[in-house]
Amino acid sequence: MGDIRTGGKSVRVTLTSTHQKGDYTVADGFHGLLLDGGSSGDQVAMDISQQVVEVTVAPSVTANVGDILYITDAGVITNTSSGNRAALKVVVAKDANNVVYALQLPQS
Repeated sequence: MGDIRTGGKSVRVTLTSTHQKGDYTVADGFHGLLLDGGSSGDQVAMDISQQVVEVTVAPSVTANVGDILYITDAGVITNTSSGNRAALKVVVAKDANNVVYALQLPQS
């Protein structure tokens, strides 16, 4: 017999480095927005739902409406698809402060 344990909007992950609440990263094979901060070894909640999130990207990242952004195993958002996983689809282009609004893509 089964039972529902979560609505599928967040998962508990174990951090491998220090992160702040609101960081967009990878942990335990999931990519998403951290709902809690913590240090390496801490278990925290990560939002993995398909919704629009606000993220800050490196100045070198191109982020125009419709672009797919990828995330490395180290949790770095990039334009490089090779060896990385598709994580975000841009809905509001990068602004002067390197802030992007993007739809979280399903886990792969």
